[in-house]
Amino acid sequence: MCVAGYDKFIADGVFREQLAEKKVNYTSYFTTPSPLNSFLWYDVAKGDSGYYISYYSVFDKSKDLNFTFKPQNKDLLNDYPSTPELQKLLRFSQEYYTIENHNDTLYFSDIRFGQLGGWSNPEANFVFRYILNTGANNDLVIQKGRFEGSMRDGINSLYKRICN
Repeated sequence: MCVAGYDKFIADGVFREQLAEKKVNYTSYFTTPSPLNSFLWYDVAKGDSGYYISYYSVFDKSKDLNFTFKPQNKDLLNDYPSTPELQKLLRFSQEYYTIENHNDTLYFSDIRFGQLGGWSNPEANFVFRYILNTGANNDLVIQKGRFEGSMRDGINSLYKRICN
């Protein structure tokens, strides 16, 4: 427990340093461990129109973080009906969400839960990804993402990133 707390303290410091050094304007941020460990940290800073995301391992030789920007795309909801379901998602995400439109399908992703292998693929889907289109089957929405790809490949890429 103490090791995880110390690792979080280090990860938070590196993240804030890098945000300042790269002159990233943000209103809030969080860091959280990636799955099954406290060595690789998922870092998110909320900007005006989206999020700056990075990963930091306590074993990284360099403290230079690579940020990936994910636009929030709030405007994509302008033509979407304000349903009770959407309002619940907005409240649940605590403003940490993105909206994406792929092939006429509107996706709502709560980014607090991280990405499926985002440490090796910054364009990976988020774990909590919900289809907003009418009639979409969102049963097991979180599990859909977790079963994409091989579990062995995911664990191997996680290990490789931790030990970078």
